[in-house]
Amino acid sequence: MHNSETDFFGKQEGERILYVVKPHPLSLFFKLLKVYLIAFAVFLVLAILGTQLVFLNLFLVGGLIIAVLIAVIGTKVMTDYQKRDMAYITDRRLMRFEPTTLFATNPRSLTWDEVVKVKTYPPNALFKQMAIGNVVVHARTPARPDEHMPGAVAADDIELKDVYYYKDLGNYIDKILFTYKQKPKEMELIHAFIPKPKGERY
Repeated sequence: MHNSETDFFGKQEGERILYVVKPHPLSLFFKLLKVYLIAFAVFLVLAILGTQLVFLNLFLVGGLIIAVLIAVIGTKVMTDYQKRDMAYITDRRLMRFEPTTLFATNPRSLTWDEVVKVKTYPPNALFKQMAIGNVVVHARTPARPDEHMPGAVAADDIELKDVYYYKDLGNYIDKILFTYKQKPKEMELIHAFIPKPKGERY
């Protein structure tokens, strides 16, 4: 079964999906940009080496072929990873599907009972201005990393990267935690998260 907007592998009967988390498309753009820059650098190095040797045409053609292969394979891999990188916020847990290889996706789950807190941080200044950042959901674990590091993630934690409206999503998860632990009967009243400015969500 393929994960979708309305269903995911391992979904429990009666479990309600509140939000499907996917990396912002801009993160794929920068990943592809890195791949293309690497491909161009490989071509450039081989072209420069070719000018120093008598096999200039061979190096140029070989460099072009290698660069195209890097670009094509890199595009396929990055696009596939981005497509499979999904997380589901439900009324019972946080379910994360993280691609590990081209053929394997690692599912991880944290029930709201296991979550102790949520942290948010932007990976860079550009993403911060565009309201794109990371959300770290900390699990109850003895192996806690350095609390002062913004991206400190323990083995049991779940990190959601390149999330649109990351601060609002962090606050939303905090609201779920409070409701789940303090007012469990009100969980069914929680609305789905909508990544829009305040005042435009409902």
